[in-house]
Amino acid sequence: MKDSRNEILQISLTITLCMLVGRVLSLESSVYLALFPTILMTKAKDHSWIGLYNTFKPAFLAAVAALIVTESFQDHPFIIWTISLFFIDMMRRKADNPAKLGQMIMPLFNWILIVVFAQTSDMDMPDRIREIFISMVITALIARAMVALFPKWRDKPKIMATKLSLPAAQQVSYQHRFVSLALIGTGLAILMNIDLISATFCMVPVIAAASQFSRKMYAEVVSRRFITQIGGCALAVIFSVLMAGHQGVLLYYAAVLGALVFAITKLMVTSNVSSRDIHADALLATVLPIQLYLDSSHLGLESTFSRAWELTVTLGILYAAFRLTQYRVFSHQDN
Repeated sequence: MKDSRNEILQISLTITLCMLVGRVLSLESSVYLALFPTILMTKAKDHSWIGLYNTFKPAFLAAVAALIVTESFQDHPFIIWTISLFFIDMMRRKADNPAKLGQMIMPLFNWILIVVFAQTSDMDMPDRIREIFISMVITALIARAMVALFPKWRDKPKIMATKLSLPAAQQVSYQHRFVSLALIGTGLAILMNIDLISATFCMVPVIAAASQFSRKMYAEVVSRRFITQIGGCALAVIFSVLMAGHQGVLLYYAAVLGALVFAITKLMVTSNVSSRDIHADALLATVLPIQLYLDSSHLGLESTFSRAWELTVTLGILYAAFRLTQYRVFSHQDN
């Protein structure tokens, strides 16, 4: 019971404090202070300094590499897209078990963000890299502080058990790689050619679905994301309505945000293993639009509704692709 309570406090306080820091610092890309702590605290198992370094290093290196590519070939988007396909394929080849599939999301998404923003916005991309680094440092410091303040006494045995019972590697076939390239590559190509930056965050469920090993898991991921992603936007709308007229009051914002994150986190920690992932996805889907669109002068309701619609369309396309496919393209073992 004590471990569960401390885990709830670790997760909820880390996410809330990071989002508050992003709001106070007024970073141009403060969304990273919702994205990084949520993924770190709900997906990563090792919150030691070495674990944090190993979690953030691939994501930061991917962003730097994407910046180098976009700056080197800024007048040749097709070359940028082609190199991106090689990067997507490399990441998919390495992800041969569920743990590595989860670890590939942050680096791949960072690459896509840099490429899309470099093509469709006037943002200073080196500044964005600096903000990514700053956000990672802030997230690491706050996460370590919360882990130290609210320790889980079974953390070390759990980490050791995880290392001893790593999931068996699965063969990443050409079909797996083709599906990932087709779905993620097509999504990237569309985003590079239309001025719809807000839709970039729809690539997270695309990456999650396209990297599954079987059609059954693909369908489950898409179906689950319909619930969590749209439900998260609905919770963000409710949060914005509660903020109406008071969004500039930092203490009120912190109290309501903390209560919301705590409630979802408690449901996640106290649920069974299968439901835990659902609540983790819902938590991320809730905090992203809050951090993206709500500020001291705007509630961001229109943008949140637009995000919900973009996610509905994206997930609808993914589901249609599943229904229209009449042969097995993900795995020879479709349970």
